[in-house]
Amino acid sequence: MRSPAYTFLLSIIALVTCGLAGWWLSDGNLSSLFGAPPTPPGERLYTSFAPADVRKIQISAQGKDAEFIKAGNGWQVAQPWQDRMDPRAAVGIISFTLGMRVEDLAPTGEIHLAETGLGEEAIHIRLEGADGRPLAKYRLGRRTPWLGTDPDTGESVPTLFVQPWDKNRKSHVFACTGDIRPLFKNNLKFLRDHHPFFFLPAALCKIRIRSAEGELTLGRDAPKDAWHIVKPLDLRTDPAAIKTLIEGLHNMQAVAINDAAVSLPANAAAGSKQIALTLFGSDAETVLEIHPPETPAARDVSATVSDRPGTVFRLPLKPELDLVSLADLPLAVNDLRDPTLTNLNIASLQAVSILPSTGAKIVIRREGPKLWTTMIDGSNRQANELRLFELLKAMTTERAIGFESDAATDFTPWGLTRPILTLSFIAQDSRTLTLRFGFDKHGNIFVNRLGTSSVMRVDKSLLSAIAIHPYEWRSSRLWSLTRFDLETIQRSMPQQAPLTLSYDDNYETWHGKMAGKDVSDTLNPDSPKVLLGALEGLEVSRWLAPDDAEAGAALATPALTLMVEEKRVNESGDITGVDKHELKFAPVAGVSPPQFYYGRLTSDSHPFLLDRDTYDKLAVDLFAEK
Repeated sequence: MRSPAYTFLLSIIALVTCGLAGWWLSDGNLSSLFGAPPTPPGERLYTSFAPADVRKIQISAQGKDAEFIKAGNGWQVAQPWQDRMDPRAAVGIISFTLGMRVEDLAPTGEIHLAETGLGEEAIHIRLEGADGRPLAKYRLGRRTPWLGTDPDTGESVPTLFVQPWDKNRKSHVFACTGDIRPLFKNNLKFLRDHHPFFFLPAALCKIRIRSAEGELTLGRDAPKDAWHIVKPLDLRTDPAAIKTLIEGLHNMQAVAINDAAVSLPANAAAGSKQIALTLFGSDAETVLEIHPPETPAARDVSATVSDRPGTVFRLPLKPELDLVSLADLPLAVNDLRDPTLTNLNIASLQAVSILPSTGAKIVIRREGPKLWTTMIDGSNRQANELRLFELLKAMTTERAIGFESDAATDFTPWGLTRPILTLSFIAQDSRTLTLRFGFDKHGNIFVNRLGTSSVMRVDKSLLSAIAIHPYEWRSSRLWSLTRFDLETIQRSMPQQAPLTLSYDDNYETWHGKMAGKDVSDTLNPDSPKVLLGALEGLEVSRWLAPDDAEAGAALATPALTLMVEEKRVNESGDITGVDKHELKFAPVAGVSPPQFYYGRLTSDSHPFLLDRDTYDKLAVDLFAEK
């Protein structure tokens, strides 16, 4: 018979055992009672939490302890500094923790911890959730001699000695993939955010810039609105420059960070610059104060930012590889303003007026939704749409290369009181935008929008995109030749007998005669089609003046002559005779092979330029092998 004392002892042991089991089962497992089983190779060391669960990170390395807390304004350093944590570092630590994959393991009793770097030199990492309970605790040691394999890419990756420090998980040392140890060098300084500004570009509503030249303010009313220069003048901005500025401010980082105890330059108060940012929904500015360089040769400068009073930044002053420097930022009015000459609404354009100082006014009008016409030699003709395209493209895409004045009252210094060219763009509602072009005594070209006090300097090549002679506005279509009316084509080239081609439209066949002999059988049937196609849709690249000396000299000895005969048909459709058209072509000298050829229809006083591709089709080898 058992004694009552023995029975009571067994009852107490059973009660304690059940209590402990119930306690550990409340955590979901018995690992704390019997020890967690080791994570096998191929699996991740930590899988029980998500990145968003992490609210605190504690790091101990090189005798320095640091604590980082996730707040409403991002990750903040609680100790040893009062500063902002680099959000990329926080993401890196959390991602590394969740990404560690076991490559190998061994019980701690079989490994000399000193050889793994898991002794005094180990890096201690602890991640906590919102309730303060640890999500992960582990120590990082040295690199192992082995490489792991990335399962996604198949590439080799380094491995580290890792010892979990969670409750009852200290029994094994693991070789895990990855290496973030460089992040913890130099007394953890890389964990502090080296970016002076922390903002979402879409949330930015105002940028204020103060320099020795004055104060500049950029603003917008809504995230999707365009930026405008608000001060000192109301000006449109250059989207590319705004993009460069905002991306530069967002990505700019210091080459070094010091505590506020580090003395600022003696001349810090004098000559400093400011860049201040304001976000939508707030009137408060975040102000970056940039102090003058200590010496003219200095490559970086000291700076402070209003929301991080305990930090002094060393910002790159001059261009540096892989860094955004202050020299890279467009910070002046003329760097940020819209440099395009106009912001025309092409769809609403009704007419364009061109008035050169040495010629008559040319007016191009829109007749109907698409057709543009102009008066040439007293008759209304279809306008050259290529010339119009070149003009409108130049006026909407060409950029000013300098801004001379925004408060001009006397335009004489820029030659604008007697402009060399005046362009007017008339909209369908009769609103008119007029540009005046002038020369100064040095030959520079300037533009003023009539009714404003601004003067811009433009590249001299701009004028070449503006056709100022009426003949240049002739339609690029040379004629209205069709194969149905074609009788013959006679082609002559130097050192070749003239070839006469006739086309049978009913059978779609070609016949050829050369030196009185029938050469139809030797013709490549595809080559005449190439020639005919080029003739039917023949368009000139540019019309030239009747007295163009170079064109006249070249065409005196043509490289190709075409005589085209077509049926003359009256309005009733009756054939009344045959019309003959003679075309001559000669290469433009200077480039070999020529990129353009001179051409002239003998019934027209104006020569023209033809592109090389079209000329090659007119001069195609008609006897090439089938």
